[in-house]
Parts: sequence; structure tokens; C-alpha cells
Amino acid sequence: MPNPIVEKVLKDGVNSVNISMFDKEAKKRFLGEAGEILYKQGKSVEAIEVLTKAEDLEKLRKLGEIFLSESKPELAALCFIPTKDKEKLNYVAALCIGVKNYSLAERAFEAANNEDMVSFVKGNFKGK
Repeated sequence: MPNPIVEKVLKDGVNSVNISMFDKEAKKRFLGEAGEILYKQGKSVEAIEVLTKAEDLEKLRKLGEIFLSESKPELAALCFIPTKDKEKLNYVAALCIGVKNYSLAERAFEAANNEDMVSFVKGNFKGK
């Protein structure tokens, strides 16, 4: 049975709990556990949101790699954006263009500090 904080996150969402009184490692532990459970339940977006709030970059990288191997570039992009991994971000951003998710491609290129590609996406795909 999970910790009561983890249970609350699973039941009511990551914003339903105030964990500000805990240190960074405790937050990472509680939210990391919740993120893993959410992923196993097939709630990928929620899992990414929780892991992002936990600032668990290692788990986000691993999850991003899983989504890449499953040909889910949009979920991979959501994982890699908080990591600031320029190589992965540029790669998934290009994949997002391929699946016509231009706003997410732009966000990924921004996170990679790739201003040339941000301008390219804005100039060529704005409003599409």
C-alpha cells in the first residue's frame, strides 16, 4: 500500500497536496513513486506532470526513452523538455513536426535554445 501522500496524488492529482514542508528528496521520493504508479496505470501525461513537479530528471529521461522506443514522440517531448537535453529535444521536436504537433515542436526547440528552429516553426507552421 502506497504512502498516504502518494495515494492522495493518485486519487486527486498532483496539485491536490501541499508538500512544501518536505525537503527536495522527500518530495522527489513521494512524487516519483506516484509517477511510476501512474505510468503503470497507463496515465502517461499525469505521470510526466508528477515527475516534472518532482524534478526527477533521471526518471523523465528514462520515460522519454521508453516513449521514443514506442514511437510516441509527443510524450517523449513532454519528458525531455524539463531535462533541457538539447540533443534529445532537437530530435523529438523534429519528430513532433512530423506528426504535425507544431506547438509542442516549438516548445521543445525553445527548451533546447534552438532559436533558428523556433523561428522556422513559427514562420512555416503558425496557425496550422
